[in-house]
Amino acid sequence: MPKGQPCFLPDEANAEGFKCVLIDRPRLLTGGIATTGPLARSLFFFGLTEEQALIAHLKGKGLVIFTGCGHPTIELIVEMVNRLSKEPIYIIGGGLHFPITGGRGSRAGIQFQTFIGTGKPVWQRITDDDLSNTISALNKFNPSKVFLSSHDSCDHFLTCMKHELKAENEVLKAGKTYRF
Repeated sequence: MPKGQPCFLPDEANAEGFKCVLIDRPRLLTGGIATTGPLARSLFFFGLTEEQALIAHLKGKGLVIFTGCGHPTIELIVEMVNRLSKEPIYIIGGGLHFPITGGRGSRAGIQFQTFIGTGKPVWQRITDDDLSNTISALNKFNPSKVFLSSHDSCDHFLTCMKHELKAENEVLKAGKTYRF
């Protein structure tokens, strides 16, 4: 039973038995875990969408950043993390949204991921130049390890990350345990 434990929510909602806490800004949540608060990016037709990233501090190692789909861009996420803490970034894990050569699924033969959620107008696509800029930024952030989600990203992205990212990197697998 939750007995009034906090339930951190991105929007007004009810969670029976929990003390609902609306997260509308960066803040410390509990036990060395924080949130960037909502970070917005245009999904073109759908207007702005907001995602939050979680940040955990590992004693003696640094910060672990957990992204969602990565629509706000890892550059914006890390910029916010650096405003919240001067600790080094140890690990980045999650989505970065890079469907350059295609998406993971289609509806009616259309791969919506390739033009929705990119922050660009639908007639412009994410390019290798965008990917190169992100890889350069990640190399500058200097994490020890990067765990990549393939959810909204193509195999071309994963291959480029494997060969060009300085940090050790691995594609996340559902159900696998990660220790660091």
